[in-house]
This record gives sequence, structure tokens and C-alpha cells, in this order.
Amino acid sequence: MKKLLFLLLLVSLWATPVFAIDFPELTDDIYVQDIADVLTPDEEEELRRLGTELEDATTAQLAVMVVPSLEGEPIADYALEALRHYGVGTKEDNNGALMVLSTGDREIYITTGYGLEEVLSDGEVGRILDGYAVPFLQQDEYGQGIMNTYKALYKEIAAAYDWNDEALAPQPVAQQSPVPEEKDEWLVFRGIIVAGIVIWIIISLFGGGAGRGNSKSAGNRSSSSSSYRSSSSRSSSSSRSGRGGSGGGGGAGRKF
Repeated sequence: MKKLLFLLLLVSLWATPVFAIDFPELTDDIYVQDIADVLTPDEEEELRRLGTELEDATTAQLAVMVVPSLEGEPIADYALEALRHYGVGTKEDNNGALMVLSTGDREIYITTGYGLEEVLSDGEVGRILDGYAVPFLQQDEYGQGIMNTYKALYKEIAAAYDWNDEALAPQPVAQQSPVPEEKDEWLVFRGIIVAGIVIWIIISLFGGGAGRGNSKSAGNRSSSSSSYRSSSSRSSSSSRSGRGGSGGGGGAGRKF
């Protein structure tokens, strides 16, 4: 009996993860965890705005976590465990991505869920880090590096869902063209009469066939969405949290 208990203890110790990171609880939402305090309030606000727009349009979640230290853990393991802890992305599509930056270790890593594996491949993530993150991080311009990288990832995800990221942006008020004056009232009256006659003829000829084929065309429209687009559903929550993503799609990192 003692041998059995001893074996069970060994098995339990073996099955326990080698590291157990004490991740902080979310203070506001899933999008920004600036534990190292390197982002300005305006930068955090912009990241939350972008993250909210992206999630509302695609269901994908893109989050940032900045820490002073990795506590001796490999950054790839740290990032994956953080993504799973917070559940970045939906449980169904596993479409979350998390950017982890350690100021003390001078490393950055982006990990993704399976749902974004084709969109943000390891090579693509590496290219984004080399072009948008590392040049600024090497100069300790953390805010600029994070913002540039986040926007680059944002655009890749938005494009994969066939969503124009300007759709939710404020649009300028369209300038109204001046209304032309009616110089010839008789021409206007005659145009109304002609239009009325044309409408009467159309109704007489085709009115009996109205309504046929509507259900079929609606069905065709509903089935024409892309595989990414069809999985989208908007979240109405004002305080955003993770939605069950488990990662596993890969990732890439850089020292700086």
C-alpha cells in the first residue's frame, strides 16, 4: 500500500508543470496588461479601442502583456501559458493572439491560437517583429514598438476576415451638393407623368410574378460568406475578458 501511495505521489509530481506562473487578474479588459508601466494612458486607450473594434468585427482577440521579468521562464512558454490563462480568443475558433514583452529580459514574443495559425504564421510574425518592433525596442521606445506591432498584427487579422478596418472608424460628413433650381416646372411635371406611366406598365406586366424565388436567393446569399467571416459574431460586453482560447498555433520571438 505504501509503495502504491509513493508511486502515485511520484506520478502527481511528474504531471505537475515545471513552472507555475502567478499571472495577475485582469484589471480592466483583455487587450492590455501593462504591468511594467511603459505605455502612456493614450496608448493604452488606443489599444483598447483597436482591440474592441477588431473583436466586434471578427471575434478574434489581440492582446498585449508587458512585464518587467519572465521570472526565469522561457518567453515562448510564458506567452503560451498567459494566453491560456486569460483565454485569449474564442473557445470555438481559438482565434486569439498575445504579444508578450519583457523589459528586463529584453525579449518579445507573439503566440497565436490554431485559428490564426495560417494568418499569423511563424515567418509572418517574425517579419512583423523585425520590421515593426525590434528597431524601436532597441532604442527603448517601448510604446512606439508595441503600437506599431499591434497595428501590423491587427491589419493582418482584419484582412483574413475580409474586414475593412475603416468600417468602424468615424467617417467624415459628406459634403452635400447644392440642389439645382427648377428652371422649367413644365419639364418636371412632364417627367412625373412619364415615370408614372412607366411604373404602371411594369406593374401590369410583371406584378403577378413578384415574390417568386426570394427564399432561394436568400439562401444563396447566406451561404456565400467566407470561412473566416462566417464564424464572426459580435460581443456586446463592455468589459472584455478572454473567451476560452487555448493557443497552440505557434509563434515567434526576438531579443533586442
